[in-house]
Amino acid sequence: QIYNGFAQDHADKVAAIAIRQLSVSESVFAGGHSEDGDHTTSMVPWIYSTDGAGMAKQLKVLDLL
Repeated sequence: QIYNGFAQDHADKVAAIAIRQLSVSESVFAGGHSEDGDHTTSMVPWIYSTDGAGMAKQLKVLDLL
């Protein structure tokens, strides 16, 4: 909700929201877990990947990189 709200409030400045997915051990160490959630109402694309290479690939498909 935080990212979606920010993207809506600053739509002219947000091209995409990129979330790095944590491994199980990273998630435990961070004290929580991430959920993809439903972002179908978002005005900007959401991408998820476990690393920067995966994010870069998706950003290229969106013509943002």
